[in-house]
Amino acid sequence: MRRVEGREGAARGEQMRLLRAGRAARDAATLVVIGILLFVGFRWFNVYETFVAFLREHEFIQLDEVLMALLITGLLGFVFGYRRLRDLQEEVAHRSRAERDVSWIAAHDPLTRLPNRVGLKQEVERLRAGDKAGKPHMAMVIDVQGFRNINDIYGNEAGDEILVAIADRLREIFVGCYLFRLGGDQFYAALESTQTKDWEKLARRAIKQISTPILVNERYYEVSAYIGMARYPDDAANIKYLLRCALSAVSSAKREHSGEPKWFDPAIDEATAKYAELDRQLRAALKSGEVKPYYQPMIDLTSGRIVGFEALARWRRSDGTFIPPSEFITLAEETGMIGELSEVLFRQACLDAAKWPRTIRLSFNVSPAQFSSRSFGRKMLETLAETGLSPQQLEVEVTESMFVKDVQLVSALLEELREAGVHIAIDDFGTGYSSLSQLSRLRFDKLKIDRSFVSSFLDDARQAMIIRAMIGLGRGLGMKTIAEGIEEASQAETLQLLGCHQGQGFLFSRAVPAEQAATMLQMTWPVKPEGNTAVN
Repeated sequence: MRRVEGREGAARGEQMRLLRAGRAARDAATLVVIGILLFVGFRWFNVYETFVAFLREHEFIQLDEVLMALLITGLLGFVFGYRRLRDLQEEVAHRSRAERDVSWIAAHDPLTRLPNRVGLKQEVERLRAGDKAGKPHMAMVIDVQGFRNINDIYGNEAGDEILVAIADRLREIFVGCYLFRLGGDQFYAALESTQTKDWEKLARRAIKQISTPILVNERYYEVSAYIGMARYPDDAANIKYLLRCALSAVSSAKREHSGEPKWFDPAIDEATAKYAELDRQLRAALKSGEVKPYYQPMIDLTSGRIVGFEALARWRRSDGTFIPPSEFITLAEETGMIGELSEVLFRQACLDAAKWPRTIRLSFNVSPAQFSSRSFGRKMLETLAETGLSPQQLEVEVTESMFVKDVQLVSALLEELREAGVHIAIDDFGTGYSSLSQLSRLRFDKLKIDRSFVSSFLDDARQAMIIRAMIGLGRGLGMKTIAEGIEEASQAETLQLLGCHQGQGFLFSRAVPAEQAATMLQMTWPVKPEGNTAVN
């Protein structure tokens, strides 16, 4: 808006200059007209003869020189007056064009050339004031997903090209509709209609078109979209609140990870309000320190001793109540706070782990959002140096899904950490994508067997065969294996007999605060069917 305001200021300055120029031209023309009238009047009332006789009598100047001067002065006055008036007309026209440009810039997005929020507001006011105020309208908000990661990884230029391509695709779909860019990665479309099925078809077509790979500089990029829809007057009391209803609907679609367009529902508005309140509380909790790392021990299944702790996020409010991680972690991912949340937790976890013996390892889960930044590895190593934790004490857990979008970038970041001495574990193995492909391409130090396999392998022969294969695969590739979700002593003993190195789960301990974790370091868990309590 600063650029627009600057141009408006320039237009106001130009306006004053044009007014001054107009006055000057008007004054010059007035003098010429007065001179002509005086000259004619002198001739008509014999003033001219009296004036000529006076000049001849006193011999001040030659009569022909006086006449020539009057003639030249009159001609020059006419010529310059005409030219100045013509220039003035051109400058006034230029000023009008400049004012139109300023108005257009203020109401349009310069990148996609679509109307922006200002343009939307102007259109809403026009509709409210016109004869279409009471006619049915339908609207949708299109929220593009994956755009932020592209910006972080490939830069703003690639992101801008993708936004332009998306805007062009939407123009082809919403012919005859109002189409706006709300800002960032959100678009808004509206139409005077009551045909909900046709509107749903357009929404599905938009999702399909946006999800089609976009070619930019000989590289294909993939994004997706959530769409929320609303109707006036069914959902919104007036056209002005139609956007708000559509925004509530798209927020609901994002929370539910719905691949289908979602219509506004009054219950959605209440859920959106709670969602917004939780978002506000989480931001405040990060600043106040309510969100902290808790630590779940990782047990050597042979010795029964602690070999490390996995840091897990826990949010305990000031009143003592806990917010489930499934709620606030998902919220942080959807609102873009996951990077900030992870950084806060990682720094505190490093400070806590620096007080442990050097043989005890800290295991930390990394979010896909962090891996979208090329500076992730450097920042992590800087935090280790600032907190005094040795890189050899850190184990970074990554999931298979991280490798789907940009395996080269993730591989480079992991290799940077490995070269510094950080250990790498692949988490939730067997639940993601292309597991064997990633194991053959990348180097890992540990393979984590997902709890979904551990929970039922004693009663399910197929699950037992899968776990046996995973342990054998890890052994063959020189990796340690750790099983998550161990809740029964019989599970721990069987896993130990199968050759699994480490275990983790409620059998040993839930995640505990840092102070309690420090007191557990000397404890030993006998991995026996009849023993499920720790001894000192």
